[in-house]
Amino acid sequence: MISDRRYVVGIDLGTTNNSVACVDLAPGENKTCKIKTFPIHQLVGPGEFAPLSVLPSFLYIPGEYDIAKQDMAAPWTVDQRSRDDRNFAGAFARDHGAAVPLRLVSSAKSWLCNKDVDTRARILPWGAGEDVFKVSPVHASAAYLKHIRKAWNVSMGDEEENYLEKQMVILTVPASFDEVARDLTLQAARSAGLGDVILLEEPLAAFYSWLIEHEKNWPDHVAANQLILVCDVGGGTTDFTLIALREVDGSPRFERIAVGDHLILGGDNMDLSIAGSVARKLGKTPKAMGRNDWKALCHQCRQIKEHVLEGSADSGRITIMGAGSGLIAGTMTARIDRSMVESIVLDRFFPLSGTCAQTELPTGDASWGLPYEADTAITGHLIRFLDRHREDVRAAIGRDRTAPDLILFNGGALKAPILRSRIQQAVKHHFSLDTAPRSLDNREMDLAVSLGAAYYGTVKSGAGVRVGSGSPRSYYVGVGDDANGSGERSRQAVCLVERGLEEGSSIALPDRPLKVLANQPVSIDLFSSSYRSGDRSGDLVEVDDTLTALPALNTVIQFGSKGIRTEIPVNLEASYTEVGTLEIWCQSLNSPHRWQLRFQLRGDKKPIEVTEHNVFEASLVQSARETIREAFTSPPGQTRLPRLMSDIAGVLDRPREKWPLSLLRTLADTLLEHESARKKSIEAESRWMNLLGFCLRPGIGEGLDPHRVKTLWKQYKKGPVHATAPQVRLEWWILWRRLAAGLTAGQQRQVYQDIGSFLVPKKKSRFSRQELTEMWMAMANMERLLVKDKIVLGRQLIQAFHTRKPQPQLQWALSRIGSRDPLYGSIDRVIPPSEIGRWVEKLLSMSWKNPKPTVEMLSQLCRKTGDPLREIDDETRDRVVGWIASAGDFPEALARIKTQSIREQQEKNTVFGESLPAGLVLDNSPSV
Repeated sequence: MISDRRYVVGIDLGTTNNSVACVDLAPGENKTCKIKTFPIHQLVGPGEFAPLSVLPSFLYIPGEYDIAKQDMAAPWTVDQRSRDDRNFAGAFARDHGAAVPLRLVSSAKSWLCNKDVDTRARILPWGAGEDVFKVSPVHASAAYLKHIRKAWNVSMGDEEENYLEKQMVILTVPASFDEVARDLTLQAARSAGLGDVILLEEPLAAFYSWLIEHEKNWPDHVAANQLILVCDVGGGTTDFTLIALREVDGSPRFERIAVGDHLILGGDNMDLSIAGSVARKLGKTPKAMGRNDWKALCHQCRQIKEHVLEGSADSGRITIMGAGSGLIAGTMTARIDRSMVESIVLDRFFPLSGTCAQTELPTGDASWGLPYEADTAITGHLIRFLDRHREDVRAAIGRDRTAPDLILFNGGALKAPILRSRIQQAVKHHFSLDTAPRSLDNREMDLAVSLGAAYYGTVKSGAGVRVGSGSPRSYYVGVGDDANGSGERSRQAVCLVERGLEEGSSIALPDRPLKVLANQPVSIDLFSSSYRSGDRSGDLVEVDDTLTALPALNTVIQFGSKGIRTEIPVNLEASYTEVGTLEIWCQSLNSPHRWQLRFQLRGDKKPIEVTEHNVFEASLVQSARETIREAFTSPPGQTRLPRLMSDIAGVLDRPREKWPLSLLRTLADTLLEHESARKKSIEAESRWMNLLGFCLRPGIGEGLDPHRVKTLWKQYKKGPVHATAPQVRLEWWILWRRLAAGLTAGQQRQVYQDIGSFLVPKKKSRFSRQELTEMWMAMANMERLLVKDKIVLGRQLIQAFHTRKPQPQLQWALSRIGSRDPLYGSIDRVIPPSEIGRWVEKLLSMSWKNPKPTVEMLSQLCRKTGDPLREIDDETRDRVVGWIASAGDFPEALARIKTQSIREQQEKNTVFGESLPAGLVLDNSPSV
């Protein structure tokens, strides 16, 4: 054995359950490396610790007097001073939390991929009140791994050399996890004290689990050039992988040839669908039931679903206990039978045709913050996956048809034979086969992934049957020529890591020397593809819809002690590491210097797409920059400042509304270079702020925007130079309104603390009415403010509506403060619907002469989101709908309130307060 460690440990970090398997590598007499499961000790009841085959992925956050401390005692050291260490995971957490769901964290793995939230912020349990000490999705994942580490180490006694952190640990992730989600998983492992772990894709682990039982006789089951589909449907995700058995140098070899996209779709969605149908039978909606009752209903539906589909029962009874003095009257009961379960699960999730009649989540508004897949037809996703990889199959085994010969099923959601059979029949139906693909039987599905991960560890140590896999996707780095300072980016990329590259491989691109700009901010575009085939390291490809953009690498490459801006010729190098992550390096061609580039993790910014159809010729861009320089450096009496905007438009022969993002940011950089020019005069400062705000709006969208806003923020505490000039003060607040999206949460709160007390003056204000309006609009655009601060602002604004005639701009401000669907902020910063309901009640009681801005305001306050924790109550919604209908013809506003929808560009412009730069698209897909 190559490994010098005693154990290989495979850990399945699942959405619903975690499991552990291990191999003892220590030599011994007549000893074989047998893979076995590791029972995980955990709380199974109050004060009762016992080993179970899995650790349910549920974390309970106890209240001060919720559970007695002795009933939560663990057989390992717990730091009672740490609020986080008081939490506990596992079976008792799941069962007790079903009755107290506002203290129960679940589906943390799905939250890791939620683009609408900051995955490192304390937001879980989603919707819990201020009395609950929340955790982040990363922390919750770390809590499960930490529990496993402690349970393992206790079992080892005093033999510290056998502690888990000192073993070879294989940690599984969905094959469809992108680099960001993988890195978040590694963060969780490090937080749990595991240090370096090796990542392995779950479908591949499932196949390795099959190989455990068939290591000697797999040729009896799989023939050369046959295609194996691994279909993995777990509690929260669905994954597809294609593996081929092909001849390589005269010997048979298993090779993975395709990986599917990430789908937040699985057993959880089936539970939601069944619960939604039961709720409708009871005359309820998920939102009307409330989170506690709804979660209890889902929990019971999951249990009945599993019993019915696995054949241990034909029906089950749901009982939701009432609350208060009317306990019996408030109790809800319903019966779920086999026909209901099978109809929902088979028709909505496994239709033979691949298409279900209902294309949205059957529960409608029960997503509770998670971005579930809108199309619930798992068979449809599977068929599209197979059709998409026709070229890969042809290249691997030389045949055109992508119908799999064999299917290996995995995941807790596919335990029921009826569901596995349905998938086989759907494939047969789509490809018009005479017989359905044969099924490869696997071990117990709850444990298969961890068993396979442990087997993979032995393969890495030199034993067992290896599956050629490597990177599940190819990676590319964007390249372009920006020597002229135009800010334009070429839409080409160099393939850095080709798909299938084995872990531990290094790549250099000596034939593609590049230049990097040192001692100044640079942004490097990164892309990936899970289905492009044939690209090799060093290939230059066009950036199109076959590539998926990853978060850009934004950094400053430091070179020399003087910090002089310079160009350095470099070669790019990449490493697909043993732990399954991508590292990129720049190697200087003129010196030994080497810089590592790291992926930027998803923070609290939503994805932004930039599509530029207009790219200006470099000399025009240079002329526009010279026009700015001349305007701000010309002597008094010869100023061109009043006509600066029109002069730039004349140079470019394009109105300012059609200036693309790259040009705007180039002009912004020019303005920042001439920041000192605003000291010359009131007019210079006003024009500088006005043009800079226009060019840098909305503060996000381009890779170097964080650096630009950070540079400008240094001027915030200083304030405007000509602070007594009214026009300067107006432009000052317009500037920060335009750039609000680029400010961090801390910076936005700083603005709130500075001006919040002035917004509703109790006596005559030193600010003009116009300046107060601009201050309000700037404050309203700051979506990262704390909820409590937003509530204070909203209440102040409504109070102001009572004392004087509301301006349309202030109505817009209230709609931004109370928005149900943030444009760029995290959804955990949305004001609770109960508070919005009180606002709406007051607003409807007022008299409004101009209905149009009022209708727009109400439609944003009451917008349908699909998340019950953000939805207003039905009674308030109906009142608003009636008010708008009586106010005039406003079909778009009514549609926002009645139907969940994606914002069109025109509406985004209205919500932001002005048009966004041409080509910049904020991703506001609904979280359904």
